[in-house]
Amino acid sequence: MKKQRTIVVLGGAQSGPTAAARARETDEHAKIVLVERASEISTAAAGLAYHLSGEVASIAELRRETTEMFRDVYGVEVRTGVEVTRLDAKHRTIEVAGQPLAYDSLICALGADSLIPEVLAGASNVFCFRTLGDLEAIEQRLTAGQRRVAIVGGGFFGVEAADGLLRRKAEVVIVESGSRLLGGFSPAIAAIGRDALAALGARIVTSAKVSQTQKTGDEISALVLESGERIPVDLVIAAVGVAPRTALLAGAGAKLLPDGSLAVDARMRTNLPGVFACGVCASVEHAVTGKRAAIAQASIADKTAQIAGANAAGAKLKMAPVLGTAIVRAGGVACARTGLPHTGARKGVAVTRVHAPSHDPWFPGASTITIELRTDAKTGRLLGADLAGEHGVDKRVDVLAAALVGGLSVEELAGIDLAYAPPFGAARDAVNVAATVAFARGARALAPSELVGARSEQVVVDVRPAGTPPFAGALAIPLASLRQRLAELPERGQLVFVDELGRGAYLAACIAAQHGRAAAYLSGGLRSVALERGAE
Repeated sequence: MKKQRTIVVLGGAQSGPTAAARARETDEHAKIVLVERASEISTAAAGLAYHLSGEVASIAELRRETTEMFRDVYGVEVRTGVEVTRLDAKHRTIEVAGQPLAYDSLICALGADSLIPEVLAGASNVFCFRTLGDLEAIEQRLTAGQRRVAIVGGGFFGVEAADGLLRRKAEVVIVESGSRLLGGFSPAIAAIGRDALAALGARIVTSAKVSQTQKTGDEISALVLESGERIPVDLVIAAVGVAPRTALLAGAGAKLLPDGSLAVDARMRTNLPGVFACGVCASVEHAVTGKRAAIAQASIADKTAQIAGANAAGAKLKMAPVLGTAIVRAGGVACARTGLPHTGARKGVAVTRVHAPSHDPWFPGASTITIELRTDAKTGRLLGADLAGEHGVDKRVDVLAAALVGGLSVEELAGIDLAYAPPFGAARDAVNVAATVAFARGARALAPSELVGARSEQVVVDVRPAGTPPFAGALAIPLASLRQRLAELPERGQLVFVDELGRGAYLAACIAAQHGRAAAYLSGGLRSVALERGAE
């Protein structure tokens, strides 16, 4: 008779329970033990903001996967309130509450520790925003009438927290040390998210750091910034990032990457025999850059957990490289990204930005989606994208993620057949529009930064309708009369056509190019210039 396999899972927050469930689906006869230091397991970290906002009425709704459910449905032995103090990788044992526990396969799903700036540490009204315990503590204070909230950190966690709190009518100040919110996004897309949060009432302070605090007892009553500004608070949310929790495995000889995450192969195996890793503590390969790093996203954690859980139970699955596809709600808009990030753009990467309707403009409720594509300048292959808008952003980012996986060029993406009906899209979808512009070879797309930085070498032509005050220093020739007035264009200098959204400027550049002139157009139009100027 085949020996019963013992699988031990370390960590009971999201990826750990998922790995345990997948291990059970793979091996019905295995003994599976899940060890969690908290008093209960939790799989609802992504739902915190939506309870704060009131959209998820009860915290109980976030606790759907309980210890009892894992015991009764999956046959998993769950040990909560205990911590692993030692790992002996050579003999395949761990020490739990002073007692040894042998394993055949071990899955590390210990997640990450929230980083709290030293200046905030120890105060009783400083919280992170990652667990149901955090949520309950914040909820209690809001219910008690404590409404002044400072969020330190303007990344994904900070923006999610701000969105939920603003919908709860809290007074929110976001303090971000970088030059803009959502620093992983392009400046224009980040600015759209920032403006939407500001429209809900948020005050956003960028390029700012907390230098000291004022306290009443063990609570912070005000933050003091390096600039000297004082921000009164009732509570503070620290959202400055996370650090992979890998000390236990590192102490047993596991290899770590420079960011502190566990080095694993495509099967989510560490260098320790029989030891797998998943979730935020494990590294993943980026499909575009080829680099490995930890990416703190629930969807990626889930995928790694499924691979680790199945393989720990005897399967031979491989983890596909990831794109870092992500979406966050910021007030009335969604900001999303996939593939090569803005911060990873390099020489040979072309950037195209368009503003297109979410669905047919004549159907009620249409709004603008801003799409920025990053493509290989030589081959036209799609490398990455950022998007923002009120409607339809989720659909488009998923289309672009699928296109990235398929290795599509913008020429192929321009012709991809997407669903059309007036309430849902346009006959030429926003994705098709962006790809068509990126594929066009008749005129060069100019980034807003290039327009601002090289005006002495450019002849800027504003092709907006007659009567519109022209862009500073620009020659005003409406698009409708451009063909008749081509002779007015100077013969020297690079022609750069501009308009509000970029479409008219693109057409003007095509006209000029086909009349023998070297022409460029402002990608994304003057709206993009305004966004980028206000982004930093």
